[in-house]
Amino acid sequence: MVRFSRRIFTDLAIYMMGFGFAIGVVFPFFMMLLGMPTSYTMQPWFFLVCIIAGLIVGAVNILLAKSVVGSRLHLIADKMKRISGYISSKTHEEIIATCSPQECMVKKDSDDELGECAESYNQLISDLYASFQRETMVKSFSKLLSSRLELEDLAESMLPVMLEYTGAEAGALLIEENDELRPAASFRLDGVETLKDKDFIKRAAQGKKRITIELPENIAVEGVLLTFRPASIILEPVVYHDVVLAIMLLAFVRKPSEEAQHTLDLLSPNLSVAIRNSLSYDQLQRLAANDSLTGLFNRRFGMARLQEEFGRAVRNSAPIGVCIFDLDHFKLVNDTYGHQVGDKVLVFLSKIIRSALREGDIAMRYGGEEFMTILPGASMIDTYQIAERIRHMVEESEFQYGSQRIRLTISGGATSWPDFDATSAEILVKRADESLYAAKEGGRNRVAIL
Repeated sequence: MVRFSRRIFTDLAIYMMGFGFAIGVVFPFFMMLLGMPTSYTMQPWFFLVCIIAGLIVGAVNILLAKSVVGSRLHLIADKMKRISGYISSKTHEEIIATCSPQECMVKKDSDDELGECAESYNQLISDLYASFQRETMVKSFSKLLSSRLELEDLAESMLPVMLEYTGAEAGALLIEENDELRPAASFRLDGVETLKDKDFIKRAAQGKKRITIELPENIAVEGVLLTFRPASIILEPVVYHDVVLAIMLLAFVRKPSEEAQHTLDLLSPNLSVAIRNSLSYDQLQRLAANDSLTGLFNRRFGMARLQEEFGRAVRNSAPIGVCIFDLDHFKLVNDTYGHQVGDKVLVFLSKIIRSALREGDIAMRYGGEEFMTILPGASMIDTYQIAERIRHMVEESEFQYGSQRIRLTISGGATSWPDFDATSAEILVKRADESLYAAKEGGRNRVAIL
């Protein structure tokens, strides 16, 4: 159709008025065909009246079109300008808070082209709103993950959020450690410790791909006990550079929606990076805290723990014991067998000390061939007995290197607060060190208490 201007309603007005003018010109001849006298229909004034009537009808049609069609298009245009203004001036979180789909959509009140236009516009707004929601969700989830460095804290904080985002009713996160999966967090699951032995968990870990298990009503759930009966279970391997770091289990009362699957697609990459960072952080923490040779706490970290335990003991009026051990004649071992064997001897000794301690006791490499144990809750008698147990275990053991069998002995110095009224952890350590010196002076292979 020929266009006269760049405005649709201007073109429509020209066509309407032209059509009205044409009707006004033709109408007298039409009336004449119907039998009206030509003396009446062929009068100039009759032509003029018909033309004016045609123009009026055209004008009224234009007004009606602008009122009915134009108002609807104007409403959609205003809504689109409003959305455009929000996008350019607000964050997506603010848009979600201030412009819900119901507020920003238009009512579809016809089944014609205008109705289709309104429906398409509403679908666009709905999709845009959902996109903003997903982006906000990913940002919020990433912020949560980035604020958690400790692995256990990350798992406990992440799992409830993942359940909320996917609509799952129960779940668990199992972390890969030393070629074995261990539960780091769970919700509404009993017997989660047995999950690592289940075939479906192993299949998900080996396949490195998501597995969805549908559970018909007549199929029993084996192994893990839930507080409800799930209809579906999703197993999501958390993979970083083709390495499975964790397995996430999500249980649903109803079949999970496509949106839940899409949510997992969006959040899993962020989760894999966060778990990888937490594992690296834990590893760095262990490296910073542990002696590289023996695996016991190093002196710096061990002394910091002693400060903590001593302060706790004083606050709670509970005893605390300290022992310092020294490997007898260690220089002779190094001179005879070499430093490499000497290192192995220190590792051997550290294992004996660790095995002799109670749960909650702390062992550290104090320096060279010296070791220290921190014994919360141990009186002077308890401390002496534990130190003697360690001395006996070392004396009765034998370090074997090739065909060589090396007998080892240690000397120890023990003390305990408040039996010894130390005013600080440093003074307590000094007392244990003085006791160790007394044990050496007394002939070695003994534990002394001053």
